[in-house]
Amino acid sequence: YTEKKSPTKDGVIPRNFSSKTLNYYHYRSFMIKYGKNSFMKGIFPWFSNWFFNFVGASVIEKGSTFEETVSSDRNIHVKRNVYLGVNSALAAHLVDGIFGNISYFKVTVGDNCTLSGFNIIASGCELKDNSYLFPMAAATKHNTTKGNNYYYGMPLRRIFTKKTMEYLKISEEDLKRAEDLRTKQESEKLERIKKEENKKE
Repeated sequence: YTEKKSPTKDGVIPRNFSSKTLNYYHYRSFMIKYGKNSFMKGIFPWFSNWFFNFVGASVIEKGSTFEETVSSDRNIHVKRNVYLGVNSALAAHLVDGIFGNISYFKVTVGDNCTLSGFNIIASGCELKDNSYLFPMAAATKHNTTKGNNYYYGMPLRRIFTKKTMEYLKISEEDLKRAEDLRTKQESEKLERIKKEENKKE
């Protein structure tokens, strides 16, 4: 009903004077939160995705899982096989300051993304396919990840091999030894499987 009266669109909603957009924003907030909490905190939490899609507040595609969250209820597009960890939030709407305007921009999450827990994604952000966020990683407004990588910190930063090696105090030789060991173990496993198959014959 509210979508017909005042369709959702990206932009900044002023709060220092009354408007149709602001009023319907608040009406929509109340109605969506009531249904969201009924499902997420109820005995059938897996129906919450159906509820968001049915109401038309968001698009959540198949295979995506939402843990209990404080936001993530409207103007978001979550693609396939996404995991939204506990207390993570896709905050498409933010109030700038105590009495500031409302920033209202769509948040998009690509295929196969993982938000491990306590992650905040601000309005206007886009997580590209295969973005993996470590706990407490957060994105400020209008950030976009390149995808196919792990991210940490606030604002989000990619994890690079060299920095990880320095942090863990490992060298190139250590990595080479680990790779050689893995290859050797796989070869031995294949040989065992072949021997077992030959015995059966």
